[in-house]
Amino acid sequence: MTSDESTGSGSGEVHALSALEAHVGEAPARWLGGILCGLTLATSYLCVAHFVAGRGVVAWDPTIPLDRAIPAVPAAIWLYMTNILYYFACVFFLPAGVAATKALIVIWRSLFIVIALSLAVFLLCPAEVALRDQMHAALVGRGAALHAIYDGLYQLDPPFNAWPSGHVSHTLIMALFLARIWSRRPWRRLVLWIAWTSMAISIVLTKQHLVFDLVTGIALGAVAWRLWVLPHLPASFSTVSDEGPGSE
Repeated sequence: MTSDESTGSGSGEVHALSALEAHVGEAPARWLGGILCGLTLATSYLCVAHFVAGRGVVAWDPTIPLDRAIPAVPAAIWLYMTNILYYFACVFFLPAGVAATKALIVIWRSLFIVIALSLAVFLLCPAEVALRDQMHAALVGRGAALHAIYDGLYQLDPPFNAWPSGHVSHTLIMALFLARIWSRRPWRRLVLWIAWTSMAISIVLTKQHLVFDLVTGIALGAVAWRLWVLPHLPASFSTVSDEGPGSE
């Protein structure tokens, strides 16, 4: 069986997106699918985060001395928030054609598998990131904008749902996907990996996560790419890379 076949040319996801493309066009269908995917992922994450926080049960504490040794850097929130760009980039830079659409569906499917596994961990083995006192101290004397951003973040996202970091696991999958799209654009891949590494480090600089969350997030993202993405990407996808809206 070829990779194109194993992806499931007759799968429900492909048929559904193809039907939508027939009505609104390829690009709008991809954007609508991406928005629906993102909203579903975010809603499921936040619902579980608030449930776990309300329950107030902590199974264990993976904090190590390094977590408190790492300084709180309020401005790192700007890097932290760049995670949303990866969801948009996977659609914007996607080449045209059926193979690329199938590849995008493989990515979406892997994100759902990862969030399902992560939510199970959050529920069964919850851990709390008890480092926000460091950020509160670092914010003293800072501008109103940073205070407002952190206040909003803390209300939206309780300090649970810590490991593995979805911020890292999801963006790693999408960064690897973008690197594959830009297989003939080495400078883009360089910028991509610098940006992703900076974003990944920001999760500990903002005191949103522990080092353990970062490491387990990378591990989960790498495993997901190897098991649930690579074997299912259409074989023809590599031949159409670098032909999307962002190509030169």
